[in-house]
Amino acid sequence: MGNVDDINYFNADKQLYYRQTDTAGVTRTYILDLPSGKKSLWKHPESLSPVKGAHYTASRLHIAEDTIRHIKSHSNFIIRNYNTKDTVCIENILSYEYYNQGQNIIFMQEKNDERIIKYGPTMGPYKEFFKGKKKVMPSSFAFDRKELTGKFDIKDSLYCNFSLAKNKVDTLLCVTDVPVPENHQIVRVNLMKNKNYVLLELANTNNPRPVRKKETRKKDDSFDLELWTWDEYEVPTLQTTHTYQRGAYDKYLYNCKTRQLVKVVPAQCEPSMPYRDMEDMDYMLYTDGTPYKHEREWKEKLPFDIYAVDVRTGESKIVGKAYRDLPKWSPTGRWAMMYDPHAKNWNKFDAKTGEMTNVSADIPYPVYDEIYDKPAPAPAYGIAGWTSDGKYVFVMDGYDWWKIALDGKEKTTCFTRGYGRKNQISYRILYSNIDKEIYEPNEKIYVLGVHMKDMSQAICQIDMKGNVRTLIHEQCGYRVFAFSDNRKYCLWARQSVSTFPDLYHSTANFTDIKRVTDANPQQKQYLWGSVKIVEWKNYEGKQNRGLLYLPEGYDSKQTYPVIVQFYETHTEEKNNYPIPMLSSAMANITYAMSNGYIMFMPDVHFTIGTPGQSTYDAVVSGVNWLIDQGIAHKGKIGLQGHSWSGFQTTYLVTKTDIFDCAQIGAPITDMVTGYLGIRNGSGLPRYFMYEDTQSRMGATLWDAKEKYKAMSPIVDADKIHTPLLIFHNDNDEAVAYEQGRALYLAMRRLQRPAWMVNYKGQGHFVLKTAAQKDWTIRMMQFFDYYLKGTKEPRWMKEGIQLKDRGYDQKYDLVK
Repeated sequence: MGNVDDINYFNADKQLYYRQTDTAGVTRTYILDLPSGKKSLWKHPESLSPVKGAHYTASRLHIAEDTIRHIKSHSNFIIRNYNTKDTVCIENILSYEYYNQGQNIIFMQEKNDERIIKYGPTMGPYKEFFKGKKKVMPSSFAFDRKELTGKFDIKDSLYCNFSLAKNKVDTLLCVTDVPVPENHQIVRVNLMKNKNYVLLELANTNNPRPVRKKETRKKDDSFDLELWTWDEYEVPTLQTTHTYQRGAYDKYLYNCKTRQLVKVVPAQCEPSMPYRDMEDMDYMLYTDGTPYKHEREWKEKLPFDIYAVDVRTGESKIVGKAYRDLPKWSPTGRWAMMYDPHAKNWNKFDAKTGEMTNVSADIPYPVYDEIYDKPAPAPAYGIAGWTSDGKYVFVMDGYDWWKIALDGKEKTTCFTRGYGRKNQISYRILYSNIDKEIYEPNEKIYVLGVHMKDMSQAICQIDMKGNVRTLIHEQCGYRVFAFSDNRKYCLWARQSVSTFPDLYHSTANFTDIKRVTDANPQQKQYLWGSVKIVEWKNYEGKQNRGLLYLPEGYDSKQTYPVIVQFYETHTEEKNNYPIPMLSSAMANITYAMSNGYIMFMPDVHFTIGTPGQSTYDAVVSGVNWLIDQGIAHKGKIGLQGHSWSGFQTTYLVTKTDIFDCAQIGAPITDMVTGYLGIRNGSGLPRYFMYEDTQSRMGATLWDAKEKYKAMSPIVDADKIHTPLLIFHNDNDEAVAYEQGRALYLAMRRLQRPAWMVNYKGQGHFVLKTAAQKDWTIRMMQFFDYYLKGTKEPRWMKEGIQLKDRGYDQKYDLVK
């Protein structure tokens, strides 16, 4: 919603609040009374933070040190009764939790040299539950608001359970009772929800972790050497001191009942635990990424192997190799779902038997992203949720949800009854404040229904019998911010190319709709435009889609200039509201339409190894289709791309003269040196982009030498006859500045028209407002000159030499 965020209900749904940041960067909190809509400003020094389900607001307020009054810096916890205006201040509160639907609070407070756990009504009075010396008590505790039980430790030796209902504290674990092996010591204790078990990390005292001593050596500052070693774990650009500081230790599971201690996870591995532990665990999982640690530089997501370990014996076996997504546990902790990226199926792990089973074999459609076109394994569509009893999981295909019985005793069924595929509607989770992964028997699940033909959206409900009910369906995009506590009302926004995402209030069934904000009334004063999905057959013989933006009042009998702008795919953005703003890279769609331009954004789907050719097949075929339809006209077609599409645009102008000008931003122009570069922002070598992700080569340079050369447009710069405006900043954190400069130098040597813009000190995008304004002017002057036939600006005619920089911007047109 632009500069409006953090929108929610409070005070039993009698009010809603939102935060709004103005152009000066000042953020204010506003309160709207319902249903009147009367607005007021939150004027208290602390932030407004409602207690869910109650009529209180509570948040910390930092008090700075006052040396005159001898007050040390501290934080106060301010609780306000919104209705009565009564206020309570709790000093030096450390951690806290609400319970009883926000009517009660439990907190830990620090007083003098003591830490005290207190509880009671949210506004007080409070009862003291437990007290201990500051040096032995932690700064926080764990609390289960349903069971009214919690946990805390006493100086890493005693671990305690407490119950508010029983007003009782019990010792869960005494470290001295654990039968630690000889020459070992406990270094970390991880309490689990299952009170029968504790996960311990043990260090071998015979092999102590090296201690980083205080540096006493004198540093030689006469020169600064950086040594790169071929087989070190990380290249120097990734190395930081903290990488090597945290110790890794073997993990042991301690059974508090049997007092058995079993090594379950090797030091270099990470346990995968259900968030709601089983009553009795027989097997657990852990992941091991060490076989792949050197692949970090050429894979976007580092693979790992998954092992199942018998918690009674410590015996382990591999159950998943080179996986990329962590196991997802069922509500009861009995099963874990694991997506195999190689077989492209969902497997079920049974924590009782240790067995793995393919549970998606009975689903007749792919459960993975079918149009994924990067070299990395295609990801799954995902898990939509679980039934609360833990017996069923819902797995998504491209359109529908499938209900899988985890015990294997029932046949897998299409939960949404094939309605999605039949009507080309993709049902996905509707993200809001009531997101759920666990569904009760009477649940009505809110979902987003994307109509794939025209990309219109619907908000729907699915009940636990699989009945789908459409609540609202429009040619727009939706964002739901919050449902009220009683689930009767909701706050949401709708947007389209010409509809600003204002805030709306309605019933939870999306009836009785009332507009809350009118944040962009000035839009009525301007020409705007429209958008539609167009479709044609590309040069691969496949159906291709794209977005066609037409200026307001478009007349098919007139001739309009066209800017072709693209990245990867765009039809899913059809209902996005393009906010008018200065350009940080590519032309603003709304600005261009308002100035009489048609904007064409074709989808590009790539073939691994030949991304440039894929671009040509999609984009040039689409432009020729526009010409055949009388929408575009030769002599008035421009091209634009930035970053990844900067490469694509550079490639295109070496293969076709159909474009009358091209603006190219931050491009990779040479795949060979691009592959061997380092991203200045992250410090990562760029291998992973080519072998695994966006650049889509799918092989190393040495395994595909000819393809890398063929996809390097700088080699064919002599075939460029299109005037170029090149944009590349010398502090680019993603693509080396030398790549764009090489294209300029090639055009200069070939004596072909080209201009290069470098906003010194700026990065991959122009972020400085003054520079954005300058870039917006120059970019549009460039397109206007070649596509509208306006006079040439002086900066294009004369250039800006060193003596004129900052003195004469030469925006004026040549007379």
